[in-house]
Parts: sequence; structure tokens; C-alpha cells
Amino acid sequence: MPPPPPRSRRLVVAGALAWAVANAAASPEPSIPSPARPFDPGTSHGDWPAYGGDLGARKYSPLDQIDADNVDELRVAWVWEAFDNHRIDVRRGRASDGFKATPLMADGKLFVRTAFSGVAALDPMSGETLWTYDPGTGDGPNRLRRSFATRGVGYHRGAAGDDRLLLATSDGWLVALAPDTGKPFDDFGENGRVDLTRGLRRPIPRRGSAWSPAPAVCGDVVVVGNSVADLSHFHGANWRDNVPLGDVRGFHARTGEQLWTFRTVPQPGDFGNDTWGKESWRWMGNTNVWGDMSCDPELGHVYLPVSAPTSHFYGGLRPGDNLFGSSLVAVDLNTGERAWHFQTVRHDIWDYDLAAAPVVADIVMGDRPVRAVAQVTKTGFVYVFDRVTGAPLWPVEQRPAPPSDLAGEAAAETQPFPTWPPPFERQGLGDDDLIDLTPWLREVAKRRVEGLRRGFFAPPSRQGTIALPGKGGGASWGGAAFDPQTRMLYVASRPDLSVLTARKINAERFGFPYRIQSDDMRTIGGLPVVKPPWATITAYRLDDGAIAWQVANGAGPRDHPLLCDLDDLPDLGVPGNAPGLLLTKTLLFHGHRESAEGPSALRALDKATGAFLGERALQGTHVRAPPMTYLAGGKQYVVIATGLGWEPARLTAFRLP
Repeated sequence: MPPPPPRSRRLVVAGALAWAVANAAASPEPSIPSPARPFDPGTSHGDWPAYGGDLGARKYSPLDQIDADNVDELRVAWVWEAFDNHRIDVRRGRASDGFKATPLMADGKLFVRTAFSGVAALDPMSGETLWTYDPGTGDGPNRLRRSFATRGVGYHRGAAGDDRLLLATSDGWLVALAPDTGKPFDDFGENGRVDLTRGLRRPIPRRGSAWSPAPAVCGDVVVVGNSVADLSHFHGANWRDNVPLGDVRGFHARTGEQLWTFRTVPQPGDFGNDTWGKESWRWMGNTNVWGDMSCDPELGHVYLPVSAPTSHFYGGLRPGDNLFGSSLVAVDLNTGERAWHFQTVRHDIWDYDLAAAPVVADIVMGDRPVRAVAQVTKTGFVYVFDRVTGAPLWPVEQRPAPPSDLAGEAAAETQPFPTWPPPFERQGLGDDDLIDLTPWLREVAKRRVEGLRRGFFAPPSRQGTIALPGKGGGASWGGAAFDPQTRMLYVASRPDLSVLTARKINAERFGFPYRIQSDDMRTIGGLPVVKPPWATITAYRLDDGAIAWQVANGAGPRDHPLLCDLDDLPDLGVPGNAPGLLLTKTLLFHGHRESAEGPSALRALDKATGAFLGERALQGTHVRAPPMTYLAGGKQYVVIATGLGWEPARLTAFRLP
């Protein structure tokens, strides 16, 4: 392991440095320690101690130095480049999945995980690197699309001040680091680390899994899921043996001891085992938590957003509802036992897994305070539950769903529909949902979808089925944000239509009779066949579940050649845009790109109305990671990550001059 660079080393290349100077708020200043402040698992003292801001994944800070009157005065304070960017080698296929990091702010330092699972501590005022830790993950092969993906680290506050950072490397090692030095704790696990591929009922193949989210640290327990390759069953004759498990585990933050396992595919004796027909529970995998988790330390619950089971689009080998696939599950923090669950999609064959962290939200219904948890979904629904009991706060109806016509497939007869709050995304493609900006576009759109099966929850088919939202639609991993003062919930969304077409394959070789081809976003010259808006941000009053406002997220392609003759077009929304959000006292921040090829910016909206207030240019490409904010030296900073897989991973910090 290379030694950490000297404190004075500035990891900013010449181009980035020149850009930063040109956009800087002021000349470099010495770091002045902030007055001592108590550690808070939330953001009330100006820290940001968890990936989602606090343990409840609310992405909220009460800081208010930056507001609507001065947000247009924001300037670049510093730019930092990851110390292991030299590992990017596109010619050899060594590129990351995009820099999706959100740093932590705790103990007077920023902590960030790199795309290659390195960790760096930064001076929050200058961006200067204080120490680095390189686990060697970047020297290994780029096994999966998400092998070199990143989000963040977890922070554990020790009872005696012996704090530690918890890192789950993308190649499957859990490591505890000292926040002051970056050195691993030798007494953690075995020789300073825990092998995450071991400790389950069968080993997880390291080549078939990745660990990109930040560990959820709640009390003295570190909760870890994983990202699993869904196509592992197509990679050889022993596919039933090599499907990676998606089980979730809790580890002791000080010792690394594995405390419990929650089996996301229930085994004999577990609740839900009878929902897996043909004894598919014996070999089935996936059904993992690849998104971010949240917890309520007072209740002792950790909330797991579980994804879909193996073969996300064909379930003939797993008849039944398949708990706990595509379910929100509350488990006991200390034992891993199920407290309650709710399955948002029964027998998922659309890849409608839960990608976003459940949001812990205290609300008031009438005059009654309610401890709630809200789950936003790819389907465009917001499910809101009593987080103590799991009871829906508004009725959820089981409504009839279309059957499948594929051999061996038995789609669920009903699917859950919340009667309230109203959905934030369109569901199922009707004729009225086709683009109608011009008569010609509408006629072409009709032809593009002609002959395809339609309908919300219509299963994949041989002729092709339109899924709207598609498998990448609705709320993405950036998740929702919640303001505990106003009790407003905010979510970014996109429709991202998919066409799911079943192709016959050799069942004797692969075990499955069909491979489902998923084609995303049918377009007309690059314009989606669905009518705009093509991306939105929606604000809910969570006390009563009503939508307060919804705005198109970005101007979108209003200058497209097929639209350039149209006058007074409203904002159309940028296709595919569903960024993570940050809330402050009065503002909503997010990263933004007006097109796939266009520049990126940090954008600010009035969170009371959704009105656009301004934006600041970013160097590099933003990849939907939520921004964060903190207080240092008496100043409020906002930090955001940029970097596509072949670009340098960067953080840019803004503050007022």
C-alpha cells in the first residue's frame, strides 16, 4: 500500500486548477478549525455524517447562509481530484461506473470514497488532502459494470471517542479506518478486514457481485447489502450454483463480528418461504439490497429496500409472490429479525426493484403525530407506512393485473395500488400519453408502438411489451429528500419507457426458456415517444399526501430540429434525468445536465414553489449523486461530485464570497 501523500500535496491537475481559480470565491485561505461542536447523527450542527445526511436518509440540512437572495453569488471554493484517477485506462477497459460519491462531514473533516474504493480525508475549507487509504481494489479486474462504482463510507461514533470510518470495497472487503489517520484497525475482523463473500449459507462469488453503497451505520451495527449480477445464470452449466445471494448482514462496528443475517429469499422455517414455488428457494439468488438503507435508532429498525429476484424479467422457475423481492422490509437492528414488510411488486418480472433509500419522516396527520417511513419507487408510487407497525397510512388496494402468455410464466393476479398519495409518474402507456407536440410526431409515435402489448404491469411478451415507467424509470437510486420542518417530501423522476421482448433460448443449456431483451426509450430522432415532461421534480405535503407542486426538470431539447419551429414551448424536462436531491432551509439543490453531451451544473430551486433560481457550471460530468452541505470556518459549503467512467473523479465545493 503506498504511503499517504504529504499534507501539502494538492491533488488537482493543472486544468482543474485553472478552472477553479477562474471560478473561485476568493484566494486560498488558511484552514481555521471550527469551534468544537457536539457529534450529531444528523445535520443540525452543520455536519453531514451519513450518505443521506442523517440516519433517516432525509438529505436535509437546516443551514441557511445560502438562500434565494444570494445563491447567484456562489463561487467555487475548491476542486479536488481523486488520488487514484491514474487507474482509469479506457483502452484496457478499466473505467468506473461514474463517480457517484457524496462525501461525509464529521469530526472537522470531509471523507470521500473514490471510484476504486480508496478513501481520502479532506480539509473542508481548502479541499486539501489530509490522508488517503488505498485498499488495492483498483488493481483487480473490472469484473462487472459496477465493479468500480462508488457512493460513500459510513461513520461510527465510538463511546470513548474512538470513532471509525466503515468502508465496503467494491470487491467485497469491510474495513474500519481511523478518521484521524486513515489507518485500518488491526483488531477489526481478521487482519483488519472482513471478507464479505464469506459468512453466508453459500459463498458469494467475488466476480459476480459488487459493493457500491455506503454501509448503513446505526448504533454499533454496520448493515451491508450488495450489488449482484442478474445474468450470472447464463454463465455456465452450473448456473444454479453460482447465482449470488442477496442476503443482508449486520456486523459489529468495533470488532467486525457478523451479528446476524436477514435471508431475503426465505429458507425453510422463515416467514415467506411458501411464496417460492418449485423449491426455488434452494438456489434462488439476487433479491438483494443494492440501494441505500436507512434506520431509526430509537425503534431499533433498519429499513431495507430489496430488489427483484434472479432473472428479473422471467419468473417461470420461481412461481409465487417471491418474498422479499421488491419489498420494503423493516428488520430488528440487533437481531436481523423481520419486524414487518410490504411487497411493492408481487412476483416481479419488470425489474421494478426498490432503488431508493426509504425516508424516515415524522409527520402530523390531523392532530396526530405519526412516525412514518416513505418509499419512492420505479413504478411512480409513494408508499407511506407507519414505521413502527408497517401499516399503510392510506389504503393500498390489490387490483387485478394482466396475465402472461409466456410458457411457464404465471404473473401475479393482483398488484398493490396505493389509493393515496397520487403517483408522481405516468403508469402504463395510453394513446393520450404519446407525444403530440406536432401532428407528425404523434403519427410516428403511434407507428413506433404499434403491435406492442400495453398496460401497467403487463408482463413481457413475444411481441414486446411496453413498460411505463420502464426498468430505469420512476425514482432512481438518488432517492427522495424530506424537510422535517415543513414535512415536505421531494422526488426526482423520469418515465424512461422500456420495451420487454421475450426471445426463445435453449432451456437445457440455460435453464430458462426465454431471455428477455429490454430496449429502453423508443424515440423519434432522439425525442421520446411519450409526451413531455420527460423528467420532473415533485413536492408532496406528506401530512396529507397531496402534491404541492410538480415541475419539469430542465428545459429539455426545445431546440431539437423537430421542435425548432414551435413557439413558446414550456420546459420539457431532460430525458433520463433523475438526480439525487439536497434540501436546505429554503433551497433545493441538484446536479444537472441539459443533454447527454452538454455541460453539467449545480442547480438551485426554490423549494416552496419549484421555481428555478440559478446554476453554477461544473467541470466534468455529473452522474446523479446527491450534493451535500456543511458548515466550516463559519461558512456554508455545498459539494457535488462529477466524473463519468472515463473522466477524472472530482469534487467541487461552492460557497459565498
